[in-house]
Amino acid sequence: MGSRDCLKFLCAFVILGVASTEWASAAESVLSVDKSLIIQIVIFVASIFILNNLLFRPLLNIVEKRERLTVGAIEEAKRLEAEVERIIGEYNRRLNEARAQAMEERNEMRRQAQRAAEELVERAKMEAQILIEEAKSKLEEEIGVIKERIKPEIEVLAKELALQILGKKEL
Repeated sequence: MGSRDCLKFLCAFVILGVASTEWASAAESVLSVDKSLIIQIVIFVASIFILNNLLFRPLLNIVEKRERLTVGAIEEAKRLEAEVERIIGEYNRRLNEARAQAMEERNEMRRQAQRAAEELVERAKMEAQILIEEAKSKLEEEIGVIKERIKPEIEVLAKELALQILGKKEL
């Protein structure tokens, strides 16, 4: 209740008091208005001002402060909740990015390993082909050397065989 409201209430009370005094004197009722009514009005007005300053304003200030704190705490909680949701969203986004990056790196490592394996297989095939070619050429050389070595023996064996077939001892 503001001071203007108190003033309006006081004015209304005084007017009512004065009107009732005039009505009482006009009607000459049993109740007579005297100085005690004015003293009571003064005491009432003084008590309104005193109670307003000592009780109502501090009480209203406490209620207003409490409401500000409550509303402030609720707003702070909402702000913190929004901040937490933003942080969780950022965390999930980064986690998904990290997972995607790890998956891409894993796939790249697989591709590299597959390429390396294919290169090793190709190199092994080439080396095996070279070894086979070398072995064939060595075998052909050895066959040639063996043929040259056994060529004189073949002639001697052929003569002996021909003599045996012909039944002669010497040619």
